[in-house]
Amino acid sequence: MKRLALGVAALLCLSSTVYAAAPVRIATEGAYPPFNFTQPDGKVAGLEVDLANALCERMARPCTVMVQDWDGIIPGLLARKYDAIMATMNITPERAKAIGFSTPYMVVPAYFVAPANSAVDGSPGSLRGKTIGAQISTTHSRYVETHFGGAATLKTYDTASNLLADLKAGRIDAAITTGATASDWVKSDAAKSIRLVGQPVIDPAVFGPGIGVGLRKEDAELKAAFDAAIQSVVKDGTLARIAARYVDFSITP
Repeated sequence: MKRLALGVAALLCLSSTVYAAAPVRIATEGAYPPFNFTQPDGKVAGLEVDLANALCERMARPCTVMVQDWDGIIPGLLARKYDAIMATMNITPERAKAIGFSTPYMVVPAYFVAPANSAVDGSPGSLRGKTIGAQISTTHSRYVETHFGGAATLKTYDTASNLLADLKAGRIDAAITTGATASDWVKSDAAKSIRLVGQPVIDPAVFGPGIGVGLRKEDAELKAAFDAAIQSVVKDGTLARIAARYVDFSITP
């Protein structure tokens, strides 16, 4: 009986060790540079991918990062296709009804981008009556709906690259996206056909307190692990060093 008890204890210990080492499956969009993007070789990279690896190292858990289209990213989490989302997802009351979030790991203001020869200057007056593009199901599209209503036409896109293509082609009058993505668009535009307009767009009521790791509500232990890891990389400057590889402003929450 004693040997059986010891055997059971050893099995439980082994099971616990295997569970602790189980990879954390993290989904990102893979189409939102510089935060997450897919390289020519098919590998996903970007600020959030580097940060995901750093967080998993702090949690002493292996992790895998996979690509998931934005419009299915929350359903995929709830269907247990992966364990977490790191895809520049703002923490908002609407999303918090469906999923849980870690503490914020970055804060990134939004920006309007317009054609270089446009009279649009980012002010509400200059945008009234215009067609504004935003990625679908984002806080950016919600911002346009909230602040412009019927005063402007909202056109939504499945990816940031398709949004940029229509902006450059003149099919929309302006686009709204994260400041880092907007800056990346302008810097990489050899033709100088687009420019940042107006001031950083900050609205806590729409954008929430920051960007966090999306998690299933019942995964309290994983949330606690992410929270501790985020606090660690913020405190020792690891987050700032990772961010400096991709953006020229602070994202620290």
